[in-house]
Amino acid sequence: MRWLAVFVLVTLLGCNQIPRKVSVDEPQVQQLLKAAAAFDRTSYGFTGIPQSATLRLEVDHAKNYDAMLHISSRTSRTIAFRKSADGYRWIGDQEIFDGPKNYTTPDGTFNEHVTLTYEVEPVSGFSTNQLNITYDGEDPRLAFPRKLMLSDIKPVLKQWGY
Repeated sequence: MRWLAVFVLVTLLGCNQIPRKVSVDEPQVQQLLKAAAAFDRTSYGFTGIPQSATLRLEVDHAKNYDAMLHISSRTSRTIAFRKSADGYRWIGDQEIFDGPKNYTTPDGTFNEHVTLTYEVEPVSGFSTNQLNITYDGEDPRLAFPRKLMLSDIKPVLKQWGY
């Protein structure tokens, strides 16, 4: 049974279905970052892509995207891409901002967080071509069912140090 688990893991790694650690200097990563620059992330509240972050890449993973870059630094981010004749094109960004407070659910205790998602093709189930903002936590200023706007979360993110 253990060998079966090892075989499956090696097979998935060989198929690039588990995100592998990459360097910002790798040509494929540079190509993806160039494609990601097509999105004006700062006008939608996203932070710039840091040069000194941990990067992981998955390719040929799902029908919703052809490549995804996972970026871990002060925030956690995923950027989705679709193959094109010229290489890859950007199709979506998601960034998670952790807050200072914890909240408890039946599944455990977590940090409060705000998530920004913008997609031009369906990737994660959010509406396309619009900024989607969600909050998980107990801050009454941001509590569900309120539809959050960028103007609602900017002061909170500033208060959190972003």
